[in-house]
Amino acid sequence: MREVEFVSGEGWISDDSSLYGEEGNQSFGDRTITDINRHQKGLNAALLCEPPLPVTLDLNNAGRYSWHQSESPEEFVRRVPPLTTTIQQCDWIWVHNPYLSNKAMEEARLMRCGQELLKSKEITGEDLQEEITDLAVETNVLSGKWMLFPKLDAVTRVWRLVVEGVINNKLGPTAKVSPFNEENNARLICVYTKDFTDQEDVFRVLLELVAMGVVSSNQAIYYKTDVYTMLGIYGANAAGYGLKASHFSSQKMLADGPIKQRGPRQRELTEPLPRKRQKTLDGLIKPGGTQIPK
Repeated sequence: MREVEFVSGEGWISDDSSLYGEEGNQSFGDRTITDINRHQKGLNAALLCEPPLPVTLDLNNAGRYSWHQSESPEEFVRRVPPLTTTIQQCDWIWVHNPYLSNKAMEEARLMRCGQELLKSKEITGEDLQEEITDLAVETNVLSGKWMLFPKLDAVTRVWRLVVEGVINNKLGPTAKVSPFNEENNARLICVYTKDFTDQEDVFRVLLELVAMGVVSSNQAIYYKTDVYTMLGIYGANAAGYGLKASHFSSQKMLADGPIKQRGPRQRELTEPLPRKRQKTLDGLIKPGGTQIPK
């Protein structure tokens, strides 16, 4: 299988620019978060909110620009060709793993707490990264993605292979490809994993992409967490917080070899906040706010 050449992807698109909505073009998920925020008062309300109920996707009624469980990868790619489907038609083209059910996540809670952390001048660098990771675990916002930037002549082939990998349960829960946009020639394919703290699974998905021939050891791809995307942490501003925009590099992971130990397991949402988190968030609460129960 021939090797795929990638473009850098720098400067033309954010990794999730339309998933959570750009100004004047919010997605349904972003509008939902806005509605929730409007009815919640203060950081503590967001911290103490009830977890949402699970949501299962109907993959035969998932929308015009998503894969339907009744069609093959070839039929889907032919029905919604990534090379010619435009940004005016849809924000992203999606494929979801039929073996996994999606659960709604505590995005409103994470957004509130995360924005307060970023506003704090006292927490930067590794401490800030640790705080954001703890927050992602607490709110169960653990997904992340490997980002591929194939050249135009390879987009259709790479996307078909990714679609096939997702629906055959070889990759992660979902993937998406950016449609045609007159302003940008390059395309972005995001291949998601369920839990960025599970480095063994992140590495497994990377090895699958290598086995498909869409990733090589000669050219790096990068993995970014959804919590960074949701909080607006990108290459252009990450250094200002003492952070790196990406979480993993394919070249480093492949050079380091197999990962034998799973990353930290997520805590149950019903467990009390750890003392470190309580102390940090207490310091972020504005005067007049209700104290977080100890």
